[in-house]
Amino acid sequence: MSGRQKGHTTIIKRSSRRAHTGGHGGAWKVAFADFMLALMSLFMVMWIMGQVSEKDRKAIMYTLNNQSIFDSHSYSPISFSARDPAPANAPEVTPSAVGNSTSTPQSVTNSSTGTVKQVIAKESDKDQKRLEQALQSLMIGKQAQSNMRIERLAQGIRVVVNDDQHRMMFERGSVKVTAYFQQLLASLVPALKQSGSHLMIIGHTDATPYQQNPFYDNWSLSVNRAQSARQVLLRAGFESDKIIQISGVADQKLLDPQQPTNAINRRIEFIILSASGLSAWEKSFAMPATHSIPISSAGE
Repeated sequence: MSGRQKGHTTIIKRSSRRAHTGGHGGAWKVAFADFMLALMSLFMVMWIMGQVSEKDRKAIMYTLNNQSIFDSHSYSPISFSARDPAPANAPEVTPSAVGNSTSTPQSVTNSSTGTVKQVIAKESDKDQKRLEQALQSLMIGKQAQSNMRIERLAQGIRVVVNDDQHRMMFERGSVKVTAYFQQLLASLVPALKQSGSHLMIIGHTDATPYQQNPFYDNWSLSVNRAQSARQVLLRAGFESDKIIQISGVADQKLLDPQQPTNAINRRIEFIILSASGLSAWEKSFAMPATHSIPISSAGE
């Protein structure tokens, strides 16, 4: 061994490798999966909420706020009920339903929208029943059974306020509301405001001809009396934008056709519209669809 002293010892040190820790483990995958699940859930909620109107969103939020994850029944944010659903009313899952689960987004949207409309219709019907009960109690409390009638219609509730043999709503041939009926109409306002419903006012007269002015007849009188009733409601605090129509039909719709001059024929009708009734009223004023007219060729 040239160049080295005899007895020299060579020492080789090997550093021990440290075990991989931290970032090379699997914990980050679990965290990333949770993040993606939360992000997907947020996307689904935003997508569902984007398919419905503001009114429908309020109905959904109302239902969600009245549900609990600790209920014994299952709950779906798409198919829901305005009431707390009972386990007995839970829909059954059939094999055919499972087989049709691969529906398109459009069909899911139509299904959810239809369900929301059903819930809104049920809520509207409940509101109408509560309003009807409140008006019935008011009528009894005011002892106005002979001057007030309440009935359900397809488009809402009709409240008829009419004359009788002892009380007149308007002075004869006039549009001035008498004191008793001013108080009676004003007492309707709290219940109407609480319901939030929209209102139509229709004036009626009896068949007695109006002879004081050749240019002023029962048609004009019935419209002006409806307007007077509207003014009484507004002075009592009813919102003006909730009254969507006033009209008069003179003596064309008598309650007692056998006695055209009967006092009961002189009346004001208040149509308190439901949600479906208001929708139908709005559609009646929609712009009619335009039809293209074919242009004939020059040679014809």
